[in-house]
Amino acid sequence: MLIGDILLFMIMIIFALALPVVQVPTISPPAAVTTVSPNERSARRQDMLVMVPISGRCGNDPLDISRVQTPMADLVWFTSSNADQTVELRFRIDENGRPLGITRDPVGYGMMADLTPSLAASRFAPNAMREGCTIVYQPKRSSIPDADIHALIDYSIYAQSRPPKELFERVAPAGSDCSTRQSAVLLRGFPDFEKIPATPGRSNWSMVQFDINDAGKPVRLRIYRTTGNVALDKASLNAVAQSRFAKGAKQGCLYPYTRRSGTLTAPESKEIAAYRPEDSDCPQTVEWKSQPTLVYPENFRRRYIEGWAVIAFDLAPWGAVGNTKVVAAEPAAEFGEAAQRIVLGSTTAASKQGYSNCVVKVRYAMQKQDRSAQVNFD
Repeated sequence: MLIGDILLFMIMIIFALALPVVQVPTISPPAAVTTVSPNERSARRQDMLVMVPISGRCGNDPLDISRVQTPMADLVWFTSSNADQTVELRFRIDENGRPLGITRDPVGYGMMADLTPSLAASRFAPNAMREGCTIVYQPKRSSIPDADIHALIDYSIYAQSRPPKELFERVAPAGSDCSTRQSAVLLRGFPDFEKIPATPGRSNWSMVQFDINDAGKPVRLRIYRTTGNVALDKASLNAVAQSRFAKGAKQGCLYPYTRRSGTLTAPESKEIAAYRPEDSDCPQTVEWKSQPTLVYPENFRRRYIEGWAVIAFDLAPWGAVGNTKVVAAEPAAEFGEAAQRIVLGSTTAASKQGYSNCVVKVRYAMQKQDRSAQVNFD
């Protein structure tokens, strides 16, 4: 190599070393996209879910749970990732065997809205009062083809939306052709429901099975499934016998009759003054300027269960409500949660200085005339 070439090569190296170092950004691989395989999609199905009471105690003593009502079943979407969770209800029992002060753990358990109302409608042996009681419920899942027929019927009667066709196919008696070729109803008989005893806090139903002869008359009547109200069973059979259908023989037909719940009255409560703190500077009667919609907890209204709650709160000079808390609620904490939302959304007349430690009682009652729900402020 010539001397001139060597000098040029050395100059090029020195120039290259003087250049700034450029960092080349590292490009991360694209994030993995989670997809659901066809097998996983096909695994999604609606299962029948029933919360089954499995154990109970009051303090250190075992509690007989044989008379505890099983909550109404529900349909839930099932995937392999679903995790079933036990739920514990805590309560006390009064001298008449009525559970009171019901709370549940975990509080935010979304499924099974009938869990707490079903316990509120249950009755234990009328012994001495018991404190510190608990019942543990275990979720029991079944596919619709494998589910208990009684639970499926119970769900179908009270469902908020039409159940899937698969449910009706499971409930239908073997050999039934009544659902595939329905006969026109010419006359539908009904019992005199007011003459049938109602069970407080629990609706009753009777599912009647029957065939239809060529003339359209029901024959071979029998009780297919029932909640056990004997008077309703008898009246339901008589009602179907009086019904008439279009001509054409059918077999394995079903029809349910329901007797709505009797009202389960709210437990007694102290006068509102007994809940007022000694340092309260609030007027005995709060002048409400506006109230939100007074909402009755639907899961208790459906069973005609009454309740009440006492809410403590402070009032700002401009009438806003704040610092609310539940002082007492019966027969379940859910009445207190609903009442707290009502009070928090209300406003009162303005005052010069505002008030602290106010109390109000919210009562949830069923109207005797039209059986509608009513919510009142005391």
